[in-house]
Amino acid sequence: MRKIIYLMILMLSINIVLAQDIEIVKESLQEITLNDIIDINIHISNPSSVEKEFTIEEVLPQDIEIIEPKQVSTKRNDALEVKYYEWITKVSPNSVKTITYKIKPLSLGEYSIGSTEIIDNSDFNLYSSNTITFKVKCSPNNKCEKNENSLTCPEDCSTGIEDGICNYKSDGICDPDCEEEPDCRKSGFNIGYILIIFLIIIFVILLIWLLPKIFRKKDDIEEFQNNQ
Repeated sequence: MRKIIYLMILMLSINIVLAQDIEIVKESLQEITLNDIIDINIHISNPSSVEKEFTIEEVLPQDIEIIEPKQVSTKRNDALEVKYYEWITKVSPNSVKTITYKIKPLSLGEYSIGSTEIIDNSDFNLYSSNTITFKVKCSPNNKCEKNENSLTCPEDCSTGIEDGICNYKSDGICDPDCEEEPDCRKSGFNIGYILIIFLIIIFVILLIWLLPKIFRKKDDIEEFQNNQ
């Protein structure tokens, strides 16, 4: 019984400690249309009884237009130049503060934003948020445009057109982007088979047309010889 009580006290202590942890949650819409502006929300919780000051760093994805706030910093990350936000903010005790920024993705497909890095300026502990992903879909107009393909805009681009994407599967559609697509091979075989049949039919027709002429000529020769 005493062991059970000790275990319960230990679990309660762990829960109390965990409840004091600073938590950062990042969220956004999971799907938008090209040319839409998306809000990225960063929620910072401060469960302590004192006000906290944080330094925040948010690395932005490539191929976007920065909408708000406009001011960003630039650094090199793995030989790649990246833009990022850097803020210093205070969060009241036992409260949650939300920071929002707006971006406009410029390409179709899936975007990913890495974790937000936050430093507690009182003890210099580092905290990280979750990563997020969202999909940028096309606005269908019954026309497969230059920046679209069968993956990013299946509504406008079928799998059988030349769009730079190889859809290697047997679906009855020959994809010209594939070197050895199963349906293309089948299509080639069928055309050859039909061509052979067509040539045989022509040969039979010619044979039917020529044979009577040959026999008639032979009969004429025999008749001429008999008359001599």
